[in-house]
Amino acid sequence: MKKILVVCAAISLSCFLVRAQEAEDTGSGAGLSVVSRLDAGLSVDRLEGTYFNFGNTSLYTIFEGNILENLSFTVINHWIGADWGEPGFKYGLLVPTGDLYANTINFPFTGKSGYSIFDEAHIDYSFGDWVLSAGKMPLLVGGLEFEEYDFDVNSIATSALWNSFTVYQYGASISRSIQDGAHTFTAMISTNQCNTSPAFGFKWNGDMDWWTTSYSLMLSDRNRPYHTGNSISAILSLGNRLTYRNYFLNIDFVNRAGDPLYNFSDIDGYTLLMTVGVKSSETLNLSARYCLERFHQKNGEDTYYLDYTRPNASVQAEWFPMDGLRVQGCAGITQDKFYAVVGATYTIDFKLW
Repeated sequence: MKKILVVCAAISLSCFLVRAQEAEDTGSGAGLSVVSRLDAGLSVDRLEGTYFNFGNTSLYTIFEGNILENLSFTVINHWIGADWGEPGFKYGLLVPTGDLYANTINFPFTGKSGYSIFDEAHIDYSFGDWVLSAGKMPLLVGGLEFEEYDFDVNSIATSALWNSFTVYQYGASISRSIQDGAHTFTAMISTNQCNTSPAFGFKWNGDMDWWTTSYSLMLSDRNRPYHTGNSISAILSLGNRLTYRNYFLNIDFVNRAGDPLYNFSDIDGYTLLMTVGVKSSETLNLSARYCLERFHQKNGEDTYYLDYTRPNASVQAEWFPMDGLRVQGCAGITQDKFYAVVGATYTIDFKLW
């Protein structure tokens, strides 16, 4: 409770300072978006039978704006979420309050890296083509799959890496854009995905009309219980998006895999994700996705061993009948089960000042 009161006081103070700055006409302003998503899913599992779940049901807020003309802030809160992180959790009940709020702040290097109501909370200072950022931010990893907001994905159709990797961590980054923003290069130092030791990330985002890139390299301490000792993990992510008229093709390759049981986030293997889609009209998006994951992990004592390949194929649709409302659906199949999820996402935007 004390942590929550401190956070509320800090937010109130920030609001006061921003409003005071606005009075001086320095270009400040802020907005709040409330994003609510409700899903209903059905899975037919070869081992566990038929069961229902709540898919990626969640409630988020996005609070962002400018304190000064070149000083901005972003706070993204995850207030409620379905328990999509546990594949054996049949009924997909909402995450218990204690799980989301137990580690509200998740201080650096404490090893607490699970659920938190704060996904992002950072400030950004821009000068010319440069941007300095500090706070809680996404790690530079994962390709295009990791660049979407969590509430925009059908989590059951994502990779095990996406599901198991705790991507929001504390850190600081510096970015520079060249050629009128066509290429952005970023370097970052942060806590690693376990929140136990430092990590270093480097990323190139390119926009060359028909070809968009999201290439990154993250170096971190590979502190996992199934290793005989600590070692350096180099996670290389190559995200490519090719576009032609209303069509697109996404190809993500990562030289690591996520644990299929979602216990650990960084194991030997690879993740290959391909998505082909079309924006068939102003209000309808259609896509098909194929995810191939190779798991190969073994330590000296054979206490943790994986050696197999898992495919996951799905089709997805998005319909936007009115401003702020999206109706989404997804159906897919793995070697173990068939799944289908339908739902709706509604976003309300408020201009605060």
